[in-house]
Amino acid sequence: MIARFCAVLGLALLTSGAVRAGPLAFITDQGADALSIVDLAQARTVQRVKVGRKPAGVAVAPGAARAYVTNPEGRSVSVVARQPDGAYKTIADIPVGQGPLGVTLDTTGARLFVADWYANRIYLIDTKKLAVTGEIPVGKSPSGMAVSPDDRWLYVANRESDTISVVDLASLRGVAEIPVGKSPFGVTYDPNGPDGPRVLVANVKSFDVSVVDPVARRETRRLKVRKYPYVVAVTRDGSRIFVTNQHDDSISAFDGKSYAPLGVIDACGYPEGLLISPDQRSVLAVCWMEDNITVIDVKTLQVTKKIAVGSNPRGFGQFIAPDAK
Repeated sequence: MIARFCAVLGLALLTSGAVRAGPLAFITDQGADALSIVDLAQARTVQRVKVGRKPAGVAVAPGAARAYVTNPEGRSVSVVARQPDGAYKTIADIPVGQGPLGVTLDTTGARLFVADWYANRIYLIDTKKLAVTGEIPVGKSPSGMAVSPDDRWLYVANRESDTISVVDLASLRGVAEIPVGKSPFGVTYDPNGPDGPRVLVANVKSFDVSVVDPVARRETRRLKVRKYPYVVAVTRDGSRIFVTNQHDDSISAFDGKSYAPLGVIDACGYPEGLLISPDQRSVLAVCWMEDNITVIDVKTLQVTKKIAVGSNPRGFGQFIAPDAK
């Protein structure tokens, strides 16, 4: 009886408001149709919220007031919002296209961009109206996206076109297609490259990362990595680059200024989502086939802990609020 009571109490704490030291990570659990909310300071999942079918992409609004989750099989975007008691709940499920996958916000959190894998376009959602208000044709099978810090440009990886699209966010139209490697997926904008801003693109099937000059709109170099790279993360100062090698269960590390390889980290099963922690001390890898977040020290490149989340987590996108402290 006591054991049963404790189990029920534990479930209640996990699914309702809980004490949080912050910052929070919002991890899509594709195998559970849920979103795990993780307190990074406590290194534990504090809540799970039901979302749509087979969630994959996630974008967290400034201040972590909301998280937007793409549900490819549900053909929708779930809106998960913080309540007055600090707990989160799904407040809307917006129908979007045929296969919403990648998702990102502008810096204000007012405009949400959703990549439709099957319809070859980006949908624009007004986050006040919670409705689709526009669409932008791009290349084939768009996936990862990144917005420039000035909210002027959107960069979209087109996996089946081997390009990235450049979208003018003033006119909401594509203005350029830049050739990259084979099957680009994750896109990261870094304002602090050694020669100015750069866009880093993980090319899944050519096993490399394209470094793109967003001003000249051309690829300037390739970084060789391991099998099936999916996402790139960069420290705030641009000094270190990390790449998830999904089929190698590893993460490649590079010097962000010289591009010299620093090593390959034996991380976890099928790492996909990847971000630098708000304090810039750790790399957080979401491990699809290991049901955890693997935490790696930025300087030593050593795994320091693993945080359990839900089933088949992906965390594809900005899974921590961009201004989290």
